[in-house]
Amino acid sequence: MVERNLAKVEVAGSNPVSRSILLYEENIMKHLLIIPVLFANFAFAEIYEDYEPSKQVTELTVISVQPNYMDNYLVNLKKTWVRSSEIQKELGHIVDYAIWTSEVANSPNLWITVTYENMGAMQQTKEKYDAVNKLLAERFPESEDEYDTISKSYEDIRKMVDHQILNRVIFK
Repeated sequence: MVERNLAKVEVAGSNPVSRSILLYEENIMKHLLIIPVLFANFAFAEIYEDYEPSKQVTELTVISVQPNYMDNYLVNLKKTWVRSSEIQKELGHIVDYAIWTSEVANSPNLWITVTYENMGAMQQTKEKYDAVNKLLAERFPESEDEYDTISKSYEDIRKMVDHQILNRVIFK
């Protein structure tokens, strides 16, 4: 009689439905155990082993120019900022510079970048300042008052949105 009663007791996994549930749960558990292993590879990425920041840094200025003033702003930038940047590049103070615009962005709609050899090269000195101003005065006939007028007009047509120093990431 005891044997008969034991035979009626269902053991987990003894019928097809409970067996398939157990197999499904076992499969899920195997997959769940793999997830920490995958994330462990990402969690242990090492700077200078897996990637490194470049020595060059880029200064990014984000600007919102008022509608219908972009052409005026760009022409005036060419007379002031671009001239100065060209001379700085020629003197080796900067690596490169660029002005980026977007035809589809309402705001911001202009980005200015200046790339320096390293963070130390960003440091301005009186010698650098004087050298750039000397060459500007020699090459371009505009007076200091004209440059001031142009620079002051910027405030009426633009808004500085953001300013960042960017490090490019180099993957190994």
